[in-house]
Amino acid sequence: MKWNDAMFAVDGKSGKYPEFKGNFATVYSHLLSKCGSSGGHYSGNAETYMNVGEAMGRAIAGLLGKTK
Repeated sequence: MKWNDAMFAVDGKSGKYPEFKGNFATVYSHLLSKCGSSGGHYSGNAETYMNVGEAMGRAIAGLLGKTK
């Protein structure tokens, strides 16, 4: 099993861990990254931090039932 398969297995949507359904969300941030991995976390790229933060906010809003 790949690490991202394990990460998404606990999001409650896969059915593997039904106790997490509706109270746990995951965000795959690799696709949101605008820089390489050298020079620190996300290479200090502000756009990447904003993209990850927005994705996490949308995940939380989805758990609260407030998605558009």
